[in-house]
Amino acid sequence: MKKIFGIIAIIALLGSCTIAHQFTVTNNPVGTKKGVASGTSFSKDLDISSEAACKNGGISKIGTMEFKATSFVFITRYKTVITGE
Repeated sequence: MKKIFGIIAIIALLGSCTIAHQFTVTNNPVGTKKGVASGTSFSKDLDISSEAACKNGGISKIGTMEFKATSFVFITRYKTVITGE
């Protein structure tokens, strides 16, 4: 019985949850450039905004936007991906 509870506890601690959403925010084409802004819940200067992703990819016209949050026990990783020109 202790082994079963131990296995269940290990599975619960190693499990993760991912939530992702992709948006078409303008009528602009998807484009060839890709900008990414990411970080974790414990980052000191967490900036996952679309502005930061556009700046990182050199994008001036946004085509699509994708937001992804992956949670693993107490740590959550956030990622924003922008495509465009």
